[in-house]
Amino acid sequence: MLGLGAGLAADLTVRPGRDEVIAYGPLLSDDGTAWLGTAALVQAPDADQARAILTTDRYADIEVHNWDFGGRPS
Repeated sequence: MLGLGAGLAADLTVRPGRDEVIAYGPLLSDDGTAWLGTAALVQAPDADQARAILTTDRYADIEVHNWDFGGRPS
């Protein structure tokens, strides 16, 4: 999942109790000074539950992509 930033940085750390999160971190500009969004790998039954990991109103867009260990499902 990619949360594409809009404004001030959001969701810089995972909220406690989010066991479905596999990997999580900020998307930064090439020089590392500007927050551009958040990337997360989560185990969720659907896109809406995956989006719930992020504070949705703090992003211009949130992209959810299907993924399995080993790559995208074929």
